[in-house]
Amino acid sequence: MTSLLSESGAWAGVLGAVFLAGLLRGFTGFGFALAAVPLASLVLPPSRAVPMVILLQLCLGLRDGIAERRRADRFSVGWVAAGCVLGTPLGVAALAALPQPVVRLVLGVIVGVAVLATWHGPGRPLERRRGLAMLAGLASGVCNGLAAMGGPPVILYFLAVEPVQAVMRSSLLVYFALAAVIALPGTLAAGLIDAPLLAAAAAGVPVVLAGSWIGGWGFRHAGHRCYRMVAAGVLLVTALATIIRGIAGLSG
Repeated sequence: MTSLLSESGAWAGVLGAVFLAGLLRGFTGFGFALAAVPLASLVLPPSRAVPMVILLQLCLGLRDGIAERRRADRFSVGWVAAGCVLGTPLGVAALAALPQPVVRLVLGVIVGVAVLATWHGPGRPLERRRGLAMLAGLASGVCNGLAAMGGPPVILYFLAVEPVQAVMRSSLLVYFALAAVIALPGTLAAGLIDAPLLAAAAAGVPVVLAGSWIGGWGFRHAGHRCYRMVAAGVLLVTALATIIRGIAGLSG
């Protein structure tokens, strides 16, 4: 496997991708992996981009998870995380086995679903049920192991059951921290993390933090009205670019 350290163009592309994803996360409060993985996979194979984003998610998520744990919905987070434990190994196995163009197509579809989840606000809340939470977690785990993007199923779940936006946001932040921890052992066992990847992730941490800070500054100054439109627009462009790259790889 070609070393990341020998690909200066890929380095610049990946750092640019995580910076833009950090901007989105700082502005909207979520969406880092949804933007970072497809953008990074435009210049690196998904089998390299996904583990790097998992490592970055772990660094960011542990900080946020500790800060937000008191306000999170513990019932939902617990059962969704249980489903994620079951689904993540399936996603990791698929990432290691599937052709890279197919993975890119899957990434694009996942982000497309996330656009719908981002655009539509919560309707009438559904009753919290253990089975529903575990099903959402199972789907999230597969997406998490395959693409480090377990967000769409869980976002849809919390939009359906949680009417309080602050609780939903805190629950998602805590869950994403747990999902990164759950995905890490399988990713290591699959041999998808090596020294160059660790170096890339270490270099990406300050870039992500800078992007998040700038995005947060923009959110405070731009107001709360346009964040859904901005997030959905960025994710839609990302989904289209990734799908086009995947189709090009299949046809080539």
